Amino acid sequence: MEKINVCNATNFCMDCGDPKATCDQFTLDYICDQINRKYILKDAYGSLSFQVLVEPSGFSCVLSHTDVTNGPLTAELIRYLNGNIWRAAKVNGKPVSASVNVIFRFANGKISSQMQRMDLTELKPAGDPTIYNKTVAYTNPSLNSYEFTTWTKYNSPLPDNISKSCIIDKTDVLWYTTIKGLTRFDGQNFNPVNEFNSPFTGETAVTDINVDKDNNKWVYVDDKMYKYSDAGWQIFDFKKFVTPGAIRILNNRHGDLLFATKAGLVVLRKDKVVVLNKKTIPLLPSSNVYYVYEDSRKRLWIGTSKGCIMIDHNVPTTFNTSNTPLKDTYISNATEDEAGNLYFSLTACNATPGDNDKEGIAVLRTNGTWVFYNDKNSGMPSNHVNDMLYDQHEHVLWIATEQSGLVRFNLKDGWENYHNNNTPMPGYTINKLAQDSKGVIYAATVNGLVRIKKR
Repeated sequence: MEKINVCNATNFCMDCGDPKATCDQFTLDYICDQINRKYILKDAYGSLSFQVLVEPSGFSCVLSHTDVTNGPLTAELIRYLNGNIWRAAKVNGKPVSASVNVIFRFANGKISSQMQRMDLTELKPAGDPTIYNKTVAYTNPSLNSYEFTTWTKYNSPLPDNISKSCIIDKTDVLWYTTIKGLTRFDGQNFNPVNEFNSPFTGETAVTDINVDKDNNKWVYVDDKMYKYSDAGWQIFDFKKFVTPGAIRILNNRHGDLLFATKAGLVVLRKDKVVVLNKKTIPLLPSSNVYYVYEDSRKRLWIGTSKGCIMIDHNVPTTFNTSNTPLKDTYISNATEDEAGNLYFSLTACNATPGDNDKEGIAVLRTNGTWVFYNDKNSGMPSNHVNDMLYDQHEHVLWIATEQSGLVRFNLKDGWENYHNNNTPMPGYTINKLAQDSKGVIYAATVNGLVRIKKR
């Protein structure tokens, strides 16, 4: 999304006041009528959204919009919206500056419009994080060395607050999924992926996304796999190999794509596809694959609904009868440091609601010994982990938790816990982490996008 620098505005609130900032629907219908008379819209489908600042005087200013092409139709709509007669929002009877969204929809050869009111209940704090660990006082000595920035759908062009996945591509562009649309962020501007530049609409829910060694983006939507390359978008015929859809899109150290599915692990290498399941690997605990990771020794670690397996040069090892932290758990995420130590987040195979003591972080050291961390024996605030990221710039492990926010672990004895009660983060449920080449970390949460930069 491109910003329109036609006015300077500060100290305004989003859709605030009683009454709220508004204009007559008749005025919006008049704008649509003028556009319908001037433009041929028979092949136009989709929508455009505009964020409009209404000042106490009633003057208006378009702050942003969702047209990445910045075309002449958008410029004309901006002129109309800026020239509208608006009624300012009022708080305790006093006019105030406020922002409102106006959405224009294209269908059946015509344009229509309406004001899009915000659900102000979503602006409320996310509540308090759940900290099961009652023995650690989190002093967070590194906290002041970071700058936190939060974007939500109320203070930015972000299509929605709830996100489950994000990736950084080879050009340091963040691809950020939400339950109501996919967007790209280059560090300055949001650029929506919508019906004008993709097979999706501006409100398509994206299940997962990843990038391969050639910087092609792979997007999973509605049981269909899409590939985005320099040649544009194309559908990858995924169901040719397995019937159920993908659970996650992953890749190995060589950039080969790995698709975790309910019917096995699908490996895509140089346009050749291999399916690994109980038929091809009888020792695999289950064909229902949740996660896969290839370490620096080329060992393949697979987490399934019924346990884990490791394949080392075609020799499989299972763990359900072992004396390791992996017993009766499955690997849900993995990462590795420069020394070759492996870090696994674990989920109990028969998990019940609550904080399961089998869950947490398992570390396989290079000497073959295991270490296990949970909220009973370490500084982990809670045990259920959604994602992990090893930061090679600072040599620390970042842990995204389900209930307790973000954890910073210095790999020795330093545990720090960041969440909405001690940082500008909008909540405590962190689903995914990504890091660019400069060390900037992005966190996908259920309450918005968070950027963490070293000061």
